[in-house]
Parts: sequence; C-alpha cells; structure tokens
Amino acid sequence: MNEANVRETKDRILDAAERLFALHGIEATSLRQITSDAKVNLAAVNYHFNSKDELVRSVYSRRIRPMNESRIARLQVLETNETTTLETILQAFYEPTIDMALGLQNHGFTIGQMMGRLYTEPHGAMQSLIVTEMGEVARRFALALARALPHLSQREVFWRLHFTIGMLAHTMAAGEKLKHLSHGLINPHDKQEVLRQMITYAKAGLSAPSLEPAP
Repeated sequence: MNEANVRETKDRILDAAERLFALHGIEATSLRQITSDAKVNLAAVNYHFNSKDELVRSVYSRRIRPMNESRIARLQVLETNETTTLETILQAFYEPTIDMALGLQNHGFTIGQMMGRLYTEPHGAMQSLIVTEMGEVARRFALALARALPHLSQREVFWRLHFTIGMLAHTMAAGEKLKHLSHGLINPHDKQEVLRQMITYAKAGLSAPSLEPAP
C-alpha cells in the first residue's frame, strides 16, 4: 500500500470516529461501528492507532492543536504590541474556535457536539487531553488576562477564564437551539456577529469589580 493510500485510510478512520463520537459519545461508540462507517477492518485501526484511547486522542488533537496554535500565535503578536486590550485578547481566544466550527459545519455534526464531549465524557483519555492540549493555552491566556485586569487576584482570573471558556463551549454547542428559540432572529453562522456578542459579554464579566476584600 502506497503512502497516499495509507494516509487516506487513516483519515477515513479519523473522520468516522469523529462523527460517531460527536453524535453518540465516546463510551457508546464501538470500534466495530467505526470500522463499519470507515469501511476498513479492525487491523487497520490497530495499525494506525493501537488502541481506542489513542484513536480518541488523535481525533481531538487534530482539531484542537491547530486551533490552539493559532491562539498562541495571535497572543504572541499581541504581547509585542503596547496597545493590547482586553477585547483583542478575547478575539485571539475566540476567533480560532469559531473559524474551526464554521469550517466543520457541513460534516454532519457541530463542533459543539464534539467539543462538549471533551468536558463531559468520563472516558479516561479526555482528562489527559485537557491537560496536554488545553493546559498551555489556559496558562498563557490567564497571564494575558492578569496583565489586562490588574484589579483581579490570580484566583479570580482563573474563575473568570473558566466562565469565558464555558460561554464559548455553550455557544458552539447550542447555537442552533438559539436560532430556533429566537425564531430565526439570530444566525449562529454569522461569524462577526457571534464574535461581537461574545466579546461584549465576556468583557463585562471579566472587568467586573473584584469580589475579594481589599488588602
């Protein structure tokens, strides 16, 4: 089998696993279902990934890693700019995810479904993914937010970053629900509108007065 065929087989497995994980969950999706959907045999899955855990990590890493690389690259540009604002930090954090979501919207599932599994699935591979794929991004953006919000303690910065991430995850997962609840008034695929609304809301929460007593 030549290199192009090997790559094509691996991509078919990843695409099938991604779709089935998003729709049914990781625990509820068997390797047999994945091989059937990808039209490959179990030996091909074992050859490329060795185990279901490694397949799970590969499915998520191929989406999360480029997104986070874009976030870090944008943040590095901001760190050399003396006019960095809370708004530009939030845009650097949010926009790569929205771009990925819009790029995947015709794959038969939403990125929200897929990413939601990252935080809710009990599967052991998910915990290591959060640490390996999200840890550095969380650290770098927490530092950036701390510089932009000097009135907050480190503890409060992490609380508010947690809520900032939660708003993004909920928007990605429930955008279509919002479209129906608003009777079509809101278009969850309008990138600029989604960004504008999320940044405006997040800025207000992040900038709120500290809840901790003054020293």
